[in-house]
Amino acid sequence: MNKKLLTASIFAGSMFAGATYAGDVADQCTAIVNEMGFEDTNGGCTCFEDSISAEEQAIYMALESEADWESNATDNMKESMAACFPAP
Repeated sequence: MNKKLLTASIFAGSMFAGATYAGDVADQCTAIVNEMGFEDTNGGCTCFEDSISAEEQAIYMALESEADWESNATDNMKESMAACFPAP
């Protein structure tokens, strides 16, 4: 496979991955927020989804616990979460 074709397939794969999780990250986030006894009334979950990359969205969707978040979430994911859900 030549370099140009490889680059195109990687780019297409990234676009597909992003489309796969469009809306799912916000839905997953909302479910977690609701389980914690809170409501996402200010759109923090949509903010979070919009502020992370497709690769980070895939990481987020694969998380199964708070320990996974601590060990697998990128710095950008953690910063985005803090920005989208500022402390009261």
